[in-house]
Amino acid sequence: MKLGNLISFAAVGFVVLMVHQSTKGTTYEASRDVAVEPNWAAITAWPSVQADIVEAQPNPNRRVTAIVLDDSGSMGTDIGAAKAAVVGALNAMDDADRIAVLGLNAGVILPFASVAESKTNLERLLAPIESDGSTPLTEAIVKAQAMLETEAAAARGFGTFRVIVTTDGQADNDAALESLIEDLAATTPIQVTTIGIGIRGGHVLRREDLGMFVDVANVDALEDALQAAVAENTDFNAITDFGATEG
Repeated sequence: MKLGNLISFAAVGFVVLMVHQSTKGTTYEASRDVAVEPNWAAITAWPSVQADIVEAQPNPNRRVTAIVLDDSGSMGTDIGAAKAAVVGALNAMDDADRIAVLGLNAGVILPFASVAESKTNLERLLAPIESDGSTPLTEAIVKAQAMLETEAAAARGFGTFRVIVTTDGQADNDAALESLIEDLAATTPIQVTTIGIGIRGGHVLRREDLGMFVDVANVDALEDALQAAVAENTDFNAITDFGATEG
């Protein structure tokens, strides 16, 4: 059992932000009624990869966040506000924290860097990103998780590690997404929080055993919600309502 993981596993967060308005929502039903049980052996062994170089004095208070931006065609003109919200989220983080940004279709936009460094170039890197393509949410989360594990290995497991996803919630493969989120909940020290809109009926991201779900009214509310998400470590209860309406 790794000392770093014993200290930090409870402080790792996985955040899914559903922010694009949808009139049709989704009616995907979760395939199981029994709550996912944590595999503590796997959780305490996380990360499962080895780093070539490790930090001599890792910072247990540092937040390492991978933001996945939904750049699919369904985002439409909301992509501009979504990109601005991602840039604005940096203001809620410490300059020593580390951040990476990925697009669902564009791939890695910003490799992991300090927040201080990212403030100088993230807006420029996001500028050419447009809304186009499908919503390969599962694949993007897998990639972000791998990037985070590499960061965690270098930090010997110390710190808070999160994935923040902005999307309209219409994943290309709902079954694959459910399987992935269940695996993350069972085998990694990850907390799942969903901030969404237009998602009706049963959905894996609404399952209470996999995390919290909070609605936002529209993409204009994304920046406030995103800043609240990145500012939290282990307790996301402060994220309650960003102009949401009852569905």
